[in-house]
Amino acid sequence: MIISTQKIRKAGFVLMPIVFALLAGAVLILFSGHNPLSAYASLFSGAFIGRGALANTLFNATPLIVTGLAIAVAFKANLFNMGVEGQMYIGAFAAAWVGFTFTGLPPVLHVILCMAAAAVCGGLFALIPGLLKGLLDVNEMVVTIMLNYVAVLFVDHLTNTRFYSGEGFSATHKIAESAHIPRILPHSQLSYAFFIALLLTALVWFIFRRTVMGYEIKAMGLNVKFAEACGMQTRKSVVKIMVLSGLLAGLAGSGEVLGVHGRFIAGFSPGYGWDGMTIALLGQLNPIGVLVAALFFGVLKNGGSTMELMVGVPRSIISIIQGLMIFFLAVDYMNSRFEFIGKIKKRFAALKKTEEA
Repeated sequence: MIISTQKIRKAGFVLMPIVFALLAGAVLILFSGHNPLSAYASLFSGAFIGRGALANTLFNATPLIVTGLAIAVAFKANLFNMGVEGQMYIGAFAAAWVGFTFTGLPPVLHVILCMAAAAVCGGLFALIPGLLKGLLDVNEMVVTIMLNYVAVLFVDHLTNTRFYSGEGFSATHKIAESAHIPRILPHSQLSYAFFIALLLTALVWFIFRRTVMGYEIKAMGLNVKFAEACGMQTRKSVVKIMVLSGLLAGLAGSGEVLGVHGRFIAGFSPGYGWDGMTIALLGQLNPIGVLVAALFFGVLKNGGSTMELMVGVPRSIISIIQGLMIFFLAVDYMNSRFEFIGKIKKRFAALKKTEEA
């Protein structure tokens, strides 16, 4: 089977930032007085080998899969939804509220209601920047970044006042037992939320490949003006795409509440929404690519603790490696953008010569 040049370039786009970041991380490990090979060996063995190692890796990857999908949906349409973190907080609180307010429901129904509330609230919160962008052409990047603070501070206020558990830390009441997403293994925090994340990956893939909305997302990502010239109502599409992105972000929050903490805890996210951007770009805004990138980040997060324990390399090296990936992704992205602009200029120059002739 012949592999096309385009597929090779795409694979290179995914692999090169990882390779460069790991090489740079190896240099840092070497300068810290440790063996990079031993460090990386312990990192990957800690992520896959041992009791519950693989399960914990999948557990770490679960929220990143969904936030990566939320980012990919928006970014693929050239809509820069930087508010996934805030939308996730809104969704998480909504899931918790339904979880501890309604009791006596069948387990499956209660979980579905909690997740539906999280999706709706996350989508409605994303509707605000969607409407501002679609109707008034307000920069969605600025609006979504600012709304992150609004979302986090708002749910923190509710958590510490009206719905405070009174247990000495910033958290709501516990959700009912029927609202819990069951764990798969007793010695791991991995729950069936991982399989929900896989279903969402398949759903986004289906939307991209088989639906009108997926076509609109691709068309807007290639050229908004061309999409408008083809008769597409891009303003309405902007609103729909932003709501879909917020809906996925809300579901990411519900998974943490229902499958991990059993309540809403202020500051529960270590930055899943921001990590989702790296994962979406690393996965080339493709749902399958997002899944693979999130699993790789799960390996880094889970194996980092083993690397620190066995070799003595601080876990902060993992954060540096992730930061380097973002840097190399940005460099590659800028190179591809300039290359694309260069091709457009050449085509315009060729057309101009043809007209003059």
